Amino acid sequence: MSKGVSSFFITQGIIPVEDREIYDYSFEVLISTVLSFLALFVFALLSKTLFYALFFLAGFMPLRLVAGGYHAKSHSRCFLILMGIYALLLLAIYILTFFSMIIVIAMIVIVSVLMVFLFAPSEDKNNPVSTENKNKYKKKSRLFIVFYATFIFSLLVIVPDKSIAFSIAAGVLSVSISLLANFIKYRKQIK
Repeated sequence: MSKGVSSFFITQGIIPVEDREIYDYSFEVLISTVLSFLALFVFALLSKTLFYALFFLAGFMPLRLVAGGYHAKSHSRCFLILMGIYALLLLAIYILTFFSMIIVIAMIVIVSVLMVFLFAPSEDKNNPVSTENKNKYKKKSRLFIVFYATFIFSLLVIVPDKSIAFSIAAGVLSVSISLLANFIKYRKQIK
C-alpha cells in the first residue's frame, strides 16, 4: 500500500524518485498507525466504550510522542499490543471496585512518573534522537508526566466516575511500560 502511495506521488511529481525509500517507510508507518487507531475506534464503537478509548488515547499519544518507547518488530505486533492493552483496560474497568480502582490509579501514576523520569526519552534504531533533542524531550516528557499526574489526581478528587481517570492513567502506563521494555531490549543488545 505504501509503495502504491509513493508511486502515485512520484508520478504526480510531488516527491523525487531518489527519496522513494524514505516515503515508502513514512507512508507504511502512517497507514499502519491510521489502521490501528481505526480498528481501536471500531472495537470501541462496537463495545460501546468509545468514551474510554478517547481518554486512553489522550493519555497515550501526547506522552508517547515526547517520551518514545518500545517499537514492535512488525506492524501486526504493534496492532495486537494496542488492542490487547485496550482489552485489559476494559477488563480492569469492569472488574475493579470503586475503592480498588482509586488505589490502582494511584499506583499507576506513581510507577509512571518514576518510569518517565528514569527512562525517557527512549530511542530506537528506527527513531534515533540527537543529544540536543534528547535533552529537549527529557524536559518535555517530565513536564508531561507531572501534568498527567496532577490531572489524574484532580480527576480522582473531582469526578465521581473513576473510569475516566483510569482510562487516562492506562494510556500513561502503556507509555511507561513501553519505556521500560525498550530499556530492557536496549540493555540486552549491549550484552
